[in-house]
Amino acid sequence: MTPSGSLPTTILALSLLTIGCDDTSGTSATGLRAVVEDSAGITIVENARPASDSRLPWELGAQPSLSIGSVDSGGADELFQVADATRLGDGRIVIANSGSSELRVFDADGSHERTWGSRGEGPGEFSVRGPAAVARWPGDSIAASDAVRRPRLSIFEMNGKHVRDVAIHATRGNILDVLPNGRIVSQGSQVFNRNAVFETRDLVRLESEGSVLDVDGTLYASLGRLPHSEAYFSEVWGGDILHPFERRAAGAVWGNLVAIGVPDSYEIKGYAADGSLVRIVRRDWDPRTPTQAEYDERAPWGVPPVDAFPAFGEILSDRAGYLWVSEYRMSGDEATVWTVFDPEGRVQGLVETPERLDIFEIGADYVLGLAEDGLGVEYVQFWSLLRGEG
Repeated sequence: MTPSGSLPTTILALSLLTIGCDDTSGTSATGLRAVVEDSAGITIVENARPASDSRLPWELGAQPSLSIGSVDSGGADELFQVADATRLGDGRIVIANSGSSELRVFDADGSHERTWGSRGEGPGEFSVRGPAAVARWPGDSIAASDAVRRPRLSIFEMNGKHVRDVAIHATRGNILDVLPNGRIVSQGSQVFNRNAVFETRDLVRLESEGSVLDVDGTLYASLGRLPHSEAYFSEVWGGDILHPFERRAAGAVWGNLVAIGVPDSYEIKGYAADGSLVRIVRRDWDPRTPTQAEYDERAPWGVPPVDAFPAFGEILSDRAGYLWVSEYRMSGDEATVWTVFDPEGRVQGLVETPERLDIFEIGADYVLGLAEDGLGVEYVQFWSLLRGEG
Protein backbone atom coordinates (compact mmCIF):
# COMPACT_ATOMS: atom_id res chain seq x y z
CA MET A 1 0.00 0.00 0.00
CA THR A 2 1.00 3.60 -0.30
CA PRO A 3 2.20 4.17 2.66
CA SER A 4 1.95 7.89 1.17
CA GLY A 5 1.11 7.59 1.53
CA SER A 6 0.87 9.44 4.66
CA LEU A 7 0.63 7.88 8.09
CA PRO A 8 0.30 10.31 10.97
CA THR A 9 2.24 9.63 14.12
CA THR A 10 1.21 8.74 17.60
CA ILE A 11 1.89 10.99 20.55
CA LEU A 12 2.75 8.64 23.39
CA ALA A 13 4.03 9.79 26.78
CA LEU A 14 7.12 7.63 27.05
CA SER A 15 10.13 8.54 29.19
CA LEU A 16 13.47 7.58 27.67
CA LEU A 17 15.74 6.58 30.52
CA THR A 18 19.44 6.99 29.78
CA ILE A 19 20.98 5.40 32.86
CA GLY A 20 22.76 2.15 32.08
CA CYS A 21 22.44 2.43 28.29
CA ASP A 22 24.40 0.06 26.05
CA ASP A 23 26.36 2.01 23.42
CA THR A 24 27.13 0.10 20.20
CA SER A 25 28.42 3.01 18.16
CA GLY A 26 29.92 2.24 14.80
CA THR A 27 30.38 3.20 11.18
CA SER A 28 28.25 1.78 8.37
CA ALA A 29 29.68 0.14 5.27
CA THR A 30 29.14 3.44 3.47
CA GLY A 31 31.37 5.28 5.94
CA LEU A 32 28.50 7.12 7.64
CA ARG A 33 28.58 7.31 11.40
CA ALA A 34 25.73 5.77 13.42
CA VAL A 35 25.47 5.66 17.21
CA VAL A 36 23.21 2.89 18.55
CA GLU A 37 22.08 2.83 22.17
CA ASP A 38 19.69 0.70 24.14
CA SER A 39 17.65 2.79 26.56
CA ALA A 40 15.13 1.02 28.80
CA GLY A 41 14.47 -1.54 26.08
CA ILE A 42 14.17 1.06 23.31
CA THR A 43 16.83 1.03 20.60
CA ILE A 44 17.92 4.56 19.68
CA VAL A 45 19.92 5.10 16.48
CA GLU A 46 21.58 8.50 15.97
CA ASN A 47 22.76 9.07 12.38
CA ALA A 48 24.96 11.62 10.68
CA ARG A 49 23.55 13.39 7.63
CA PRO A 50 24.97 12.20 4.29
CA ALA A 51 26.67 14.88 2.21
CA SER A 52 24.01 16.49 0.01
CA ASP A 53 26.00 15.79 -3.18
CA SER A 54 26.68 12.13 -2.30
CA ARG A 55 24.67 9.19 -3.64
CA LEU A 56 24.39 5.51 -2.85
CA PRO A 57 25.35 3.36 -5.87
CA TRP A 58 21.66 2.47 -6.24
CA GLU A 59 20.19 3.59 -9.55
CA LEU A 60 16.88 3.47 -11.35
CA GLY A 61 16.84 2.73 -15.05
CA ALA A 62 17.07 5.65 -17.48
CA GLN A 63 13.46 4.94 -18.52
CA PRO A 64 10.63 2.84 -17.07
CA SER A 65 10.79 -0.81 -18.10
CA LEU A 66 7.00 -0.86 -18.32
CA SER A 67 4.39 1.89 -18.50
CA ILE A 68 0.69 1.01 -18.25
CA GLY A 69 -1.66 3.75 -19.44
CA SER A 70 -3.17 5.22 -22.59
CA VAL A 71 -5.09 8.15 -24.01
CA ASP A 72 -8.68 7.47 -25.11
CA SER A 73 -8.09 3.76 -25.79
CA GLY A 74 -11.37 2.81 -24.17
CA GLY A 75 -9.63 -0.24 -22.74
CA ALA A 76 -8.55 -1.30 -19.28
CA ASP A 77 -5.23 0.49 -19.74
CA GLU A 78 -7.03 3.85 -19.76
CA LEU A 79 -6.55 4.66 -16.10
CA PHE A 80 -8.36 7.22 -13.97
CA GLN A 81 -7.79 8.17 -10.33
CA VAL A 82 -5.25 5.45 -9.60
CA ALA A 83 -4.98 5.17 -5.81
CA ASP A 84 -2.40 2.40 -5.42
CA ALA A 85 -0.67 -0.54 -7.09
CA THR A 86 1.30 -3.62 -6.08
CA ARG A 87 3.39 -6.23 -7.89
CA LEU A 88 2.70 -9.91 -7.29
CA GLY A 89 5.32 -12.62 -7.04
CA ASP A 90 4.58 -13.84 -10.58
CA GLY A 91 5.20 -10.38 -12.04
CA ARG A 92 1.58 -9.32 -12.44
CA ILE A 93 0.65 -5.80 -11.39
CA VAL A 94 -2.62 -5.06 -9.56
CA ILE A 95 -3.84 -1.47 -9.93
CA ALA A 96 -6.46 0.12 -7.66
CA ASN A 97 -8.31 2.21 -10.26
CA SER A 98 -10.67 4.15 -8.01
CA GLY A 99 -12.15 6.11 -10.92
CA SER A 100 -13.99 2.95 -11.99
CA SER A 101 -14.07 1.23 -8.55
CA GLU A 102 -12.06 -1.73 -9.84
CA LEU A 103 -8.86 -3.68 -9.37
CA ARG A 104 -7.24 -4.04 -12.79
CA VAL A 105 -4.69 -6.82 -13.18
CA PHE A 106 -1.97 -6.67 -15.83
CA ASP A 107 0.57 -9.31 -16.87
CA ALA A 108 4.30 -8.66 -16.60
CA ASP A 109 4.33 -7.47 -20.23
CA GLY A 110 1.62 -4.86 -19.53
CA SER A 111 -1.28 -6.67 -21.18
CA HIS A 112 -4.59 -6.62 -19.34
CA GLU A 113 -5.38 -9.99 -17.79
CA ARG A 114 -8.63 -9.40 -15.93
CA THR A 115 -10.55 -7.03 -13.67
CA TRP A 116 -11.56 -7.79 -10.09
CA GLY A 117 -14.47 -6.14 -8.33
CA SER A 118 -16.83 -3.43 -9.52
CA ARG A 119 -18.83 -0.50 -8.19
CA GLY A 120 -21.55 -1.51 -5.77
CA GLU A 121 -22.47 -2.30 -2.18
CA GLY A 122 -22.14 -6.09 -2.24
CA PRO A 123 -19.31 -8.45 -1.26
CA GLY A 124 -16.12 -7.73 -3.19
CA GLU A 125 -17.54 -4.49 -4.60
CA PHE A 126 -16.26 -0.98 -4.01
CA SER A 127 -17.95 2.33 -3.38
CA VAL A 128 -17.19 5.62 -5.11
CA ARG A 129 -13.48 6.52 -4.64
CA GLY A 130 -12.67 2.92 -3.79
CA PRO A 131 -10.56 0.86 -3.83
CA ALA A 132 -8.30 3.21 -1.90
CA ALA A 133 -5.35 0.83 -1.43
CA VAL A 134 -4.15 -2.66 -2.35
CA ALA A 135 -1.59 -4.91 -0.65
CA ARG A 136 -0.52 -8.51 -0.28
CA TRP A 137 -2.41 -10.41 2.41
CA PRO A 138 -1.13 -13.43 4.37
CA GLY A 139 -1.96 -16.77 2.81
CA ASP A 140 -1.09 -15.83 -0.77
CA SER A 141 -3.98 -13.41 -1.16
CA ILE A 142 -4.63 -9.76 -2.01
CA ALA A 143 -6.39 -7.21 0.21
CA ALA A 144 -8.04 -4.06 -1.13
CA SER A 145 -9.51 -1.36 1.09
CA ASP A 146 -12.68 0.53 0.25
CA ALA A 147 -13.19 4.28 0.60
CA VAL A 148 -13.38 6.04 3.97
CA ARG A 149 -17.17 6.09 4.11
CA ARG A 150 -17.27 2.27 4.07
CA PRO A 151 -14.17 1.04 5.89
CA ARG A 152 -13.60 -2.59 5.03
CA LEU A 153 -11.10 -4.87 3.32
CA SER A 154 -12.00 -7.17 0.45
CA ILE A 155 -9.82 -10.29 0.25
CA PHE A 156 -9.17 -11.92 -3.13
CA GLU A 157 -7.29 -15.07 -4.09
CA MET A 158 -4.54 -14.73 -6.69
CA ASN A 159 -6.94 -15.92 -9.40
CA GLY A 160 -9.31 -13.07 -8.60
CA LYS A 161 -11.87 -15.07 -6.64
CA HIS A 162 -13.40 -12.98 -3.88
CA VAL A 163 -12.99 -14.82 -0.58
CA ARG A 164 -14.44 -12.55 2.08
CA ASP A 165 -14.77 -9.00 3.37
CA VAL A 166 -13.33 -7.75 6.66
CA ALA A 167 -15.53 -5.06 8.20
CA ILE A 168 -13.61 -2.49 10.21
CA HIS A 169 -15.65 -2.21 13.39
CA ALA A 170 -13.06 -0.46 15.54
CA THR A 171 -12.73 2.83 13.71
CA ARG A 172 -14.13 4.70 10.76
CA GLY A 173 -11.26 5.89 8.62
CA ASN A 174 -8.47 5.06 6.22
CA ILE A 175 -6.88 1.63 6.10
CA LEU A 176 -3.25 2.55 5.63
CA ASP A 177 -1.22 -0.64 5.50
CA VAL A 178 -1.06 -4.30 6.51
CA LEU A 179 1.50 -5.91 8.81
CA PRO A 180 3.04 -9.27 7.78
CA ASN A 181 0.73 -11.15 10.17
CA GLY A 182 -2.37 -9.53 8.65
CA ARG A 183 -3.00 -6.93 11.33
CA ILE A 184 -4.23 -3.66 9.87
CA VAL A 185 -2.88 -0.15 10.45
CA SER A 186 -5.68 2.41 10.36
CA GLN A 187 -6.10 6.16 10.71
CA GLY A 188 -9.46 7.40 11.89
CA SER A 189 -11.33 9.94 9.77
CA GLN A 190 -12.66 11.86 12.78
CA VAL A 191 -10.55 14.99 13.22
CA PHE A 192 -10.19 16.22 16.79
CA ASN A 193 -9.93 19.88 17.84
CA ARG A 194 -11.11 21.15 14.43
CA ASN A 195 -13.23 23.84 16.04
CA ALA A 196 -10.04 25.39 17.40
CA VAL A 197 -9.27 26.62 13.88
CA PHE A 198 -12.27 28.95 14.08
CA GLU A 199 -11.42 30.17 17.58
CA THR A 200 -7.96 31.55 16.82
CA ARG A 201 -5.98 33.04 13.95
CA ASP A 202 -2.96 30.92 14.84
CA LEU A 203 -1.86 27.68 13.23
CA VAL A 204 -3.71 24.68 14.68
CA ARG A 205 -2.49 21.08 14.58
CA LEU A 206 -5.37 18.73 13.86
CA GLU A 207 -5.31 15.17 15.16
CA SER A 208 -7.03 11.85 14.49
CA GLU A 209 -6.93 8.41 16.10
CA GLY A 210 -4.44 5.75 15.01
CA SER A 211 -5.05 2.04 15.53
CA VAL A 212 -3.72 -1.43 14.90
CA LEU A 213 -6.63 -3.73 14.11
CA ASP A 214 -6.74 -7.51 14.33
CA VAL A 215 -7.31 -9.66 11.24
CA ASP A 216 -11.07 -9.64 11.92
CA GLY A 217 -11.23 -5.83 11.99
CA THR A 218 -11.55 -5.44 15.77
CA LEU A 219 -9.28 -3.15 17.76
CA TYR A 220 -5.95 -4.75 18.73
CA ALA A 221 -4.01 -1.70 19.96
CA SER A 222 -4.40 2.05 19.95
CA LEU A 223 -1.66 4.28 18.57
CA GLY A 224 -3.20 7.30 20.26
CA ARG A 225 -3.81 10.73 18.82
CA LEU A 226 -2.03 11.21 15.51
CA PRO A 227 -1.07 14.61 14.06
CA HIS A 228 -3.26 14.77 10.96
CA SER A 229 -2.55 18.17 9.40
CA GLU A 230 -2.02 21.85 10.21
CA ALA A 231 -4.67 24.41 9.36
CA TYR A 232 -5.58 28.02 9.99
CA PHE A 233 -8.57 30.30 9.48
CA SER A 234 -8.28 32.45 6.36
CA GLU A 235 -10.02 35.82 6.40
CA VAL A 236 -9.64 35.93 2.61
CA TRP A 237 -11.38 32.60 1.98
CA GLY A 238 -13.67 32.70 5.01
CA GLY A 239 -12.80 29.20 6.16
CA ASP A 240 -10.09 26.82 7.30
CA ILE A 241 -7.15 26.13 4.96
CA LEU A 242 -4.23 23.72 5.21
CA HIS A 243 -0.88 25.43 5.68
CA PRO A 244 1.32 25.20 2.54
CA PHE A 245 4.27 24.08 4.70
CA GLU A 246 2.24 21.85 7.01
CA ARG A 247 4.11 19.31 9.08
CA ARG A 248 2.00 16.32 8.18
CA ALA A 249 3.14 13.09 9.79
CA ALA A 250 4.07 10.12 7.63
CA GLY A 251 4.80 6.45 8.09
CA ALA A 252 4.87 2.91 6.77
CA VAL A 253 4.93 -0.70 7.87
CA TRP A 254 8.64 -1.46 8.36
CA GLY A 255 9.17 -5.18 8.75
CA ASN A 256 7.15 -6.10 11.84
CA LEU A 257 7.04 -2.49 13.03
CA VAL A 258 4.93 0.55 12.26
CA ALA A 259 7.38 3.38 11.48
CA ILE A 260 5.95 6.83 12.17
CA GLY A 261 7.48 10.28 12.01
CA VAL A 262 6.35 13.84 12.63
CA PRO A 263 8.54 16.23 10.62
CA ASP A 264 8.93 18.76 13.43
CA SER A 265 12.33 17.06 13.72
CA TYR A 266 14.15 14.28 11.88
CA GLU A 267 12.97 11.42 14.05
CA ILE A 268 11.21 8.17 13.10
CA LYS A 269 9.65 6.00 15.79
CA GLY A 270 9.11 2.27 15.38
CA TYR A 271 6.15 0.72 17.20
CA ALA A 272 5.34 -2.93 17.73
CA ALA A 273 1.85 -4.11 16.84
CA ASP A 274 0.81 -3.78 20.49
CA GLY A 275 1.55 -0.03 20.35
CA SER A 276 4.78 -0.17 22.38
CA LEU A 277 7.72 1.96 21.28
CA VAL A 278 10.74 -0.22 20.46
CA ARG A 279 12.96 1.88 18.18
CA ILE A 280 13.83 5.54 17.54
CA VAL A 281 15.81 6.55 14.45
CA ARG A 282 17.21 10.06 14.19
CA ARG A 283 19.25 11.87 11.55
CA ASP A 284 21.08 15.19 11.70
CA TRP A 285 19.02 17.99 10.16
CA ASP A 286 19.54 21.70 9.58
CA PRO A 287 16.21 23.54 9.99
CA ARG A 288 15.55 26.32 7.48
CA THR A 289 12.96 29.05 7.94
CA PRO A 290 10.86 29.92 4.85
CA THR A 291 11.72 33.26 3.27
CA GLN A 292 9.13 35.91 2.52
CA ALA A 293 9.54 35.12 -1.19
CA GLU A 294 8.64 31.47 -0.50
CA TYR A 295 5.58 32.53 1.48
CA ASP A 296 4.57 34.85 -1.36
CA GLU A 297 4.94 32.06 -3.92
CA ARG A 298 2.99 29.38 -2.04
CA ALA A 299 0.48 31.53 -0.15
CA PRO A 300 0.22 35.09 -1.48
CA TRP A 301 -2.93 35.66 0.62
CA GLY A 302 -0.89 35.36 3.84
CA VAL A 303 -0.47 32.52 6.34
CA PRO A 304 0.69 32.15 9.95
CA PRO A 305 4.49 31.84 9.93
CA VAL A 306 6.31 28.61 10.83
CA ASP A 307 9.76 28.25 12.36
CA ALA A 308 11.04 25.85 9.70
CA PHE A 309 10.16 23.72 6.71
CA PRO A 310 9.25 20.09 7.55
CA ALA A 311 12.28 17.94 8.33
CA PHE A 312 11.26 15.35 5.72
CA GLY A 313 8.47 14.37 3.34
CA GLU A 314 7.32 10.77 2.84
CA ILE A 315 8.27 7.53 4.58
CA LEU A 316 8.33 4.21 2.71
CA SER A 317 9.82 0.80 3.38
CA ASP A 318 10.99 -1.64 0.73
CA ARG A 319 10.67 -5.39 0.52
CA ALA A 320 14.30 -5.83 1.54
CA GLY A 321 13.59 -4.16 4.89
CA TYR A 322 15.15 -0.75 4.17
CA LEU A 323 13.43 2.47 5.21
CA TRP A 324 13.25 5.33 2.68
CA VAL A 325 12.62 8.88 3.92
CA SER A 326 12.29 11.63 1.31
CA GLU A 327 13.72 15.10 1.66
CA TYR A 328 11.05 17.79 1.85
CA ARG A 329 10.55 19.04 -1.70
CA MET A 330 11.30 22.71 -2.21
CA SER A 331 9.98 24.77 -5.11
CA GLY A 332 12.11 24.09 -8.18
CA ASP A 333 13.34 20.66 -7.05
CA GLU A 334 13.46 18.16 -9.88
CA ALA A 335 14.26 14.65 -8.66
CA THR A 336 13.14 13.43 -5.25
CA VAL A 337 16.03 12.62 -2.90
CA TRP A 338 15.64 9.89 -0.27
CA THR A 339 17.72 8.98 2.76
CA VAL A 340 17.90 5.18 2.99
CA PHE A 341 18.25 3.40 6.35
CA ASP A 342 19.06 -0.29 6.77
CA PRO A 343 16.65 -2.63 8.62
CA GLU A 344 18.25 -1.64 11.95
CA GLY A 345 17.86 2.09 11.26
CA ARG A 346 21.46 2.96 10.29
CA VAL A 347 21.78 5.48 7.49
CA GLN A 348 23.17 4.10 4.21
CA GLY A 349 23.11 7.14 1.94
CA LEU A 350 21.00 9.12 -0.55
CA VAL A 351 19.08 7.86 -3.59
CA GLU A 352 17.28 9.85 -6.32
CA THR A 353 13.96 8.95 -7.93
CA PRO A 354 12.48 10.68 -11.00
CA GLU A 355 10.57 13.92 -10.84
CA ARG A 356 6.78 13.59 -10.50
CA LEU A 357 6.89 9.84 -9.81
CA ASP A 358 4.52 9.04 -6.93
CA ILE A 359 5.96 5.81 -5.52
CA PHE A 360 3.61 3.04 -4.42
CA GLU A 361 6.06 0.22 -3.79
CA ILE A 362 9.80 -0.52 -3.71
CA GLY A 363 10.90 -4.09 -4.31
CA ALA A 364 14.32 -5.68 -4.14
CA ASP A 365 15.04 -4.69 -7.74
CA TYR A 366 12.21 -2.39 -8.83
CA VAL A 367 10.19 0.72 -8.07
CA LEU A 368 6.47 0.88 -8.88
CA GLY A 369 4.74 4.24 -9.05
CA LEU A 370 2.35 6.65 -10.74
CA ALA A 371 3.29 9.32 -13.26
CA GLU A 372 1.20 11.83 -15.22
CA ASP A 373 1.95 13.51 -18.52
CA GLY A 374 1.31 17.17 -19.29
CA LEU A 375 -2.33 16.39 -20.11
CA GLY A 376 -2.96 14.63 -16.81
CA VAL A 377 -3.00 11.14 -18.35
CA GLU A 378 -2.06 8.58 -15.68
CA TYR A 379 0.56 5.86 -16.11
CA VAL A 380 1.56 3.15 -13.66
CA GLN A 381 5.27 2.67 -14.26
CA PHE A 382 7.69 -0.12 -13.39
CA TRP A 383 11.31 1.00 -13.03
CA SER A 384 14.30 -1.30 -12.56
CA LEU A 385 16.39 -0.66 -9.43
CA LEU A 386 20.05 -1.66 -9.33
CA ARG A 387 21.46 -1.85 -5.80
CA GLY A 388 25.17 -1.48 -6.40
CA GLU A 389 27.76 -2.11 -3.72
CA GLY A 390 30.15 0.41 -2.31
